Amino acid sequence: MCGRGSTRRQRWLRAVTAGVGLLVGSIVPVPLARHPELGRFGPDKLLHLLGHGGLAAALADALVADCRDPRLAGLLAAVGSTAVGAVAAYIQQYVPGRAPERADTVAGLLGTAVGIYWWATASDRTEPAAGRPADADGRESS
Repeated sequence: MCGRGSTRRQRWLRAVTAGVGLLVGSIVPVPLARHPELGRFGPDKLLHLLGHGGLAAALADALVADCRDPRLAGLLAAVGSTAVGAVAAYIQQYVPGRAPERADTVAGLLGTAVGIYWWATASDRTEPAAGRPADADGRESS
C-alpha cells in the first residue's frame, strides 16, 4: 500500500494542487453580479461539490501513499477538505463580490463525503475479507 518516492510525491502534488485550486477558485473576486433567480443553488454549488470531492479523494490517496491506515486516511482527508472550505469561507467575507454561504458549505461537505466514498470504493483500499487470502499485491484473491 505504501507508495515509493515519485509515486508519493505525485500523489501529494495532486492533493496540494487540488487544495490550492479549490482555495483560489473560492476566493477570486467575482466580476459578475449574482442572479437572484438562481436563489441559493447556483452553478457554483456543483463546483463546490466536485472540488471538495476531488480534494478529499486526492488527500486520502496521498495519505495512504504515506502508509496511513485507509480508514484514518479517509477521516483525515475529510477533515482537510472541510478545513479548506472553512478557510475559504472566512476569507470570502473580505473579497469583493464574495460572501460565505451555508449552501456552499453543504455542497462542500457533500462533495467531501462523495469523494471519500468514491476513493474508498474505486479500488481495494481495505484489508482482505476474513477467510480470503491476499495475493502478493495485497489484493483479495478470488
